[in-house]
Amino acid sequence: MGFIDVCYRFYIESISYLKDNATIELFFLNAKSCIYKELIEVDSEVVFELASYILQEAKGDFISNDVTRSDLKKLPALPTQALKEHPSLAYCEDRVIEHYKKLNGQSRGQAIVNYMSIVESLPTYGVHYYTVKDKQGIPWWLGLSYKGIFQYDYQDKVKPRKVRHRL
Repeated sequence: MGFIDVCYRFYIESISYLKDNATIELFFLNAKSCIYKELIEVDSEVVFELASYILQEAKGDFISNDVTRSDLKKLPALPTQALKEHPSLAYCEDRVIEHYKKLNGQSRGQAIVNYMSIVESLPTYGVHYYTVKDKQGIPWWLGLSYKGIFQYDYQDKVKPRKVRHRL
């Protein structure tokens, strides 16, 4: 299956509530797209682990370093920011390969579920951010999600300053 450019405006707390495999796959494709486009903030080490699940889902078990490097160049797996944080593309590929080798024997479905388990635990998953200004003209982020409404400092979309309302 090719890369689909999607971005949902709704989220579910966990794909474990979903019964239909096609729906689970759509949430996976959405999460993969959002991470690649850097709409969900992810530490680069987590990006490397997630990229290994993308490889397992798309290509199956690890074959060789050369095949994996080639596959990584074709898949939307490594966001630009993660690449900028490290000395070279080869370093990033090596980190992904380390994770990928550990996934041998994992089914495509298991790879999707494990990928989503990590993504769902990220603090920015499912949050839609809107720029707002207070009475003094200071910019903030207003974050809306299935968890509630949160106020964030403009430099930090991860840790909310205030919880306005829990749903």
